[in-house]
Amino acid sequence: MRRPALVLVSSLCGVALAAAVLAAPADARPGPRPHFTPGAAGIGDPYFPTDGNGGYDARHYALDVRYDPATDRLTGTARIRATATQNLSRFNLDLDGLTVRSVRVDGRRASWRHRDGELTVIPARGLRKRTSFTTEVTYGGVPQTLEDGSGFIHTDDGALVVGQPHVADTWYPVNDHPSDKASYSFRVTVPKGLEAVANGVPRGHRTHKGWTTWAWEAREPMASYLTTATIGEFRLKDYRYDGIRMVEAIDPKLYVPVQPHTGDRYAISQATGDAASYKRLSRTIDVPAGGGELGFWVDRATESDWDFLFVEARTPGQDDWTTLPDLGGATSTSTGDSCPYWLGLHPFLRHYQSVDAEGACTPTGTSGTWNAATGSSDGYEQWRVDLGAWADGPVEVAITYASDDLVQARGVFVDDVTTPTGAGSTSFEDDGDTLDGWAVTGAPAGSAPNPNDWIAGTPDDGPATLGEKAEAAFTKHPQILDFLQASFGDYPFSASGGLVDAFAGLGFALENQTRPIYAQEWFGGSDETAEGVIVHELAHQWYGDSLAMERWSDIWLNEGFASYAEWLWWEDKGVATAQEIFDSTYGSHPADDPFWDVVIGDPGPENLFAGPVYDRGAMTLHQLRLAVGDDDFFAILRGWAARYEGRNVTTPQFIAYAERVSGQQLDALFDTWLFTAERPVVPGALARRAPAADLPPLVGARGQRPSHG
Repeated sequence: MRRPALVLVSSLCGVALAAAVLAAPADARPGPRPHFTPGAAGIGDPYFPTDGNGGYDARHYALDVRYDPATDRLTGTARIRATATQNLSRFNLDLDGLTVRSVRVDGRRASWRHRDGELTVIPARGLRKRTSFTTEVTYGGVPQTLEDGSGFIHTDDGALVVGQPHVADTWYPVNDHPSDKASYSFRVTVPKGLEAVANGVPRGHRTHKGWTTWAWEAREPMASYLTTATIGEFRLKDYRYDGIRMVEAIDPKLYVPVQPHTGDRYAISQATGDAASYKRLSRTIDVPAGGGELGFWVDRATESDWDFLFVEARTPGQDDWTTLPDLGGATSTSTGDSCPYWLGLHPFLRHYQSVDAEGACTPTGTSGTWNAATGSSDGYEQWRVDLGAWADGPVEVAITYASDDLVQARGVFVDDVTTPTGAGSTSFEDDGDTLDGWAVTGAPAGSAPNPNDWIAGTPDDGPATLGEKAEAAFTKHPQILDFLQASFGDYPFSASGGLVDAFAGLGFALENQTRPIYAQEWFGGSDETAEGVIVHELAHQWYGDSLAMERWSDIWLNEGFASYAEWLWWEDKGVATAQEIFDSTYGSHPADDPFWDVVIGDPGPENLFAGPVYDRGAMTLHQLRLAVGDDDFFAILRGWAARYEGRNVTTPQFIAYAERVSGQQLDALFDTWLFTAERPVVPGALARRAPAADLPPLVGARGQRPSHG
């Protein structure tokens, strides 16, 4: 009997509702239902079409992750607050290589699919334009290191999180493009005894049941590729300078000197800063009729793909030089990146390397072949080389370390040498004949004399550790910040500092917001090299971080400005004027140099971090300085940083701003220097083919060595 009553009530309500609608004024009637459409699966950058996503603006990421170095597994919850920029039926997040467990939007379960690095979220109800919403994603897995060696890098005690243009989507779901900046909070839980260093200001840490959670807060908007949550053992220095929270992190392993393999002494190649070297530890060895091997133990740390350790051999008095492979596989025939450049520094290497018609290097030369090792051995390794080709006769051998004239790592340590007959076997102990017949023979003809060379000594005689050198370089943070603020205006963030992990072969520095990350190799060369790269990365805090490019094609706005900051630094220090650096850079690249082929205002994704983006970018700014004069030029730099603080910028905006401040029409200048694939005509500039030897080391002039940032 209840059903008819319910029907009657429903019918009466329906009649009443219809009557109310008919009686209502026209302007009070419900409007049309909103039409919801999917957000784009890419933000629209032609360099990386699938990067980022459309339909919303991310405002804040709250990342809560746990990482276990023993298994390399990461689990996480990401809460993303965003504002819809259209009526959204669904939207995408970038997440590559991890497994999604659940998704909620505004607390409600959402449907989702995850394929090819795109997480598509379908909320239970459409999201109206201009409304704020929160997405919660739980996920996990083993983050993958990218093919170029960057991204989420698993280390021996944790993870180094650094990369450009991609890294963020390897460890959390994100709208992964610089044009969608957001604030961040981090909670990173790691095994007790490890530190977790992220961006922004530290908010404390607590330990519970063998795990420590580190909290960090980055309130200022940040591009996603600049985020980090690097995990491991670090010496943390936390202090304030001029109202800025300074956090400096250095891996304690970088303070540990190399110890002898046995005994108290070893042979030390030493490091030569930014000077080229060709260091030979030589001896003539008698080889029995049945053949024999030369053996030794070596701990090596050389700049990967640029500096090498190898064993040279020849028949005494002959010019039949060759290099010998290590029977254990430590050597290869790769000529790395230093050839053909270093053949000009060390012509003797033409015995082992040559250049083909296309300009590529081959591992054969005028008399022998190339077999060498580069990079780090990660402790002692045993080398054995076969001397059978000289059986029943003598052979002259040399244990050789060769470098180019730019960055160097700490060098090579050799111990416990053995020979077929025992003559010349040595551990370099202090027994009255520490070298036991081995001789330091210097660089071969054609190479510049070595600034220093092999010695036999103890750890106290070796070079300063990378940790000591990095710490000394970081003491210049306040001085550098003072200079940059005087040049560019107030520092744009609440925190600063730097991080160096003991991870050999990283090969680059990056301007991670408030916490630049430096490859350890930057501190193996001269003090000036370390100083210059810190200037470069801290300058990025204004140009690249606070002012982030709208599209990757505008990369010169990052790298040209940071490179010119180096020029200004060395000018202020009295080392070289910006004009001298310009003249040298211009003169180093003749008109037919491929350097001029890169259109730095739109270099293409393959040339994002090419040397011209840095050097020609800085040259463009110098030409602007000459055109408008110092007063207007520095007003442009400061005003540009202040006007667009925390925002995204484009090249047309910068040109328009420079024209507004200077009152000049500057299209021709920027067309020539940014968008012309040829060497501009510069009356009066020096036409040298090589830079002056007394100029300071520059990040860009290294062809980005160690690498981008």
